[in-house]
Amino acid sequence: MIGFFTAFILNTNAFKNTSDEMPEFTYSSKEKNQVFGYFILDLYHKEIMKAINDYYKKEINGYSTPKPPHYDMVSILATDSGTKFKGLGTKYSYLLKIKLLPSTGTGIVLGEDILYFAVEPNRQNMKNLPKDYPPIELIKYEHIKPPKKEG
Repeated sequence: MIGFFTAFILNTNAFKNTSDEMPEFTYSSKEKNQVFGYFILDLYHKEIMKAINDYYKKEINGYSTPKPPHYDMVSILATDSGTKFKGLGTKYSYLLKIKLLPSTGTGIVLGEDILYFAVEPNRQNMKNLPKDYPPIELIKYEHIKPPKKEG
């Protein structure tokens, strides 16, 4: 009983330093691009890791983003804005271009890679979709040689 009471006091005290007011959403355009990029990386992390592991044919530990300024690590294009690539406009609303640095468990960067995904956000939470209409599809994977070592 004492443990519960102590935990309750600690929890309620933690809320005393919070506010009901929403924070201001003020960012520079570069910061907005960076936040947007990290949001997309989090949202599609599973699909990104699958694409990387499929490309390298081995288990990759993770990835990092290009060194600052990396505000263009994620770019987005509406498929109705003139893209004729593989007829994407009839199947997907957006094309994502993602720049990453895949690395091994020992921290070795394997290169700068650019992944192109076609996405349809409306299908993201739908179940039992037809096989030909997934919410996200890897369209192209580009591998660029590993970055030069500094020093």
